[in-house]
Amino acid sequence: MKIGLIIFVLCGIAFIIGTMISSPKVCTSCKPLEFKAMAESGEYKIIDIRTEEEYAVGHLVNASQIDYYKTDVFKNYLDTLDKNAKYLIYCRSGNRSRNAMEIMRNKGFKNVADLAGGITAWTTQGLPVVK
Repeated sequence: MKIGLIIFVLCGIAFIIGTMISSPKVCTSCKPLEFKAMAESGEYKIIDIRTEEEYAVGHLVNASQIDYYKTDVFKNYLDTLDKNAKYLIYCRSGNRSRNAMEIMRNKGFKNVADLAGGITAWTTQGLPVVK
């Protein structure tokens, strides 16, 4: 009986460890290389929440733009999105996107991650932007 219990416990531990190894960790505030990998997966909609002027200077490939500072426009835009889809958001330094991520979660979005350090951290890593 004791051997059966030990085997059962060991199998459970092996299953948990196997799941942890095989399931990639999803970040909520992602470093640039993590964010890049998620963006390249094609599973996420990328949203640049900077101003139009900031966006024009350089943005991530396939990013749509909505100005976080235009509060009503921003919140109305969020209401048009699928709350079950996956989103990556970023701004210049990470402050706006952290706040926006909280707003999105409060509105019921389940899969939102932001770029830690914003596009500034992205370009510091030498990662590409388009104009």
